[in-house]
Amino acid sequence: MIPAFVRKAIPRTKASNHNHHRQALSAERTSAGRTAIQQEQHMTDVNTIYPKFITLEESLSLDSRRVEELQLRHMNQYRTQIGLSAGLTFDIVKAEGCHMWDSEGNERLDFIGCVGVYILGHNNPFVLDGVRRYLESKALTMDPMALKPVTAAFAHNMALITPELTRTVLNGGGGAEANEVILKMCRIAAARTKTGRTRVISTLNSFHGKTTGAVNAGGKDVWRRWQTPVPGHAYVPYGDADAVEEEFKKGDVIMFIAEPIQGEGGIVVPADDYFYRVRELCDQYDVYMVLDEVQAGSCRTGYVWAHQYYEGLVPDAFTFAKGISDGVLPVSGVQVKEELYMAAYGSFDSAMMHTATYQDNNISAAVALSSLQFMIEEDVAAKVRERSGYVWEGLERIRSKHPTVLKEIRGRGYMIGLKFGSDEQGTGYANAIGTVLAQKHRVHTMTSINDDTILRVYPNITTTQEDFDWFLGALEQSIAEVA
Repeated sequence: MIPAFVRKAIPRTKASNHNHHRQALSAERTSAGRTAIQQEQHMTDVNTIYPKFITLEESLSLDSRRVEELQLRHMNQYRTQIGLSAGLTFDIVKAEGCHMWDSEGNERLDFIGCVGVYILGHNNPFVLDGVRRYLESKALTMDPMALKPVTAAFAHNMALITPELTRTVLNGGGGAEANEVILKMCRIAAARTKTGRTRVISTLNSFHGKTTGAVNAGGKDVWRRWQTPVPGHAYVPYGDADAVEEEFKKGDVIMFIAEPIQGEGGIVVPADDYFYRVRELCDQYDVYMVLDEVQAGSCRTGYVWAHQYYEGLVPDAFTFAKGISDGVLPVSGVQVKEELYMAAYGSFDSAMMHTATYQDNNISAAVALSSLQFMIEEDVAAKVRERSGYVWEGLERIRSKHPTVLKEIRGRGYMIGLKFGSDEQGTGYANAIGTVLAQKHRVHTMTSINDDTILRVYPNITTTQEDFDWFLGALEQSIAEVA
């Protein structure tokens, strides 16, 4: 069933002649590209074998209607339909900085960045150049036993930034994979060194991904529907250290995992003493403390790693993804204390207990290393802290004018959540305002999966004051139009 806000959405605009231009370019590119490669490699034209085969060159210039048709037929039909019906799915042909351009030539402001991925801006030249130089070197990208120079360098660099956590696992996937890695690592470490420990404690309303292990660590029942629950998980209210201690007192807890700021849960920021207290409890009861920095990390909150907001706080491990990739290639990983890592994998008989085809591969490391270098050399974290004040002040001005519509501003740095109220019929404003922002004002935000009263706003480091003014003006107009 399509949600009500989708059914009421503003109708989509008709496609322009831009698509016909793309098709012409496709034919031109395809002819030249195929001919050159086929002549050099003596290759058979794939269309002589499969006449409807779509080449890479053709895919880059597909008409938007054709893309819709292919997605509906071969991919996630209902997710695609929801986006199309709401007018939230657009045919984006170019992305740069915090701007995107659709197939009709409209410039759009990206203030969600794939839910936190593009902290360094779309197609960051420094990161792209790093990957280009890596590819031009014709290095060996992956081999289970080969030495991995780029990955080793990235791990070394991570240890410089978080010197108490000196071991790195780098994946070729997303945040869920990173969280799977640390869940498994802690369980193995506990089985080998903490006899009798079986449970993982996480927080209600949390989100750690949608793989089997990750949804069971997450604190939202909806993502575990139609699945047999995995035993050994318990959930406590986020921000409630007393509830954490009550679980720890039972003596069977392996690890505690939480987000520094709950992202999907609605941009929830705990009291400043919460994580300090949890750290003390983990030490007292010999429990591993893990922080999921998939959304909040990579400079988004104004610190290279979000937990560094808390001076002196050191988790036993933290997971990362999203921003460290800047959307160039899938990258995620775990940064771990030596003691925990070695408890799990510190012997010849356990060293192969967690390996994967794309683990520690050099090209993902090239992306992560380039992103990390850019973050440091450009002092991205400090710039986020400094520049975020402008948009926060602007949002507070809007909230003061419309306190029953925009009720609260949450978050830190460039991880912002706007909590909206409801109309007299009890219908929340957030979804409708997000739709109007995207369709009419060409500003992209996103509601929270776990709390649809929250509209998430994730600028990136390329965002200018002019861009912020565009967003703030569009938001105020959208509020006036919806409420």
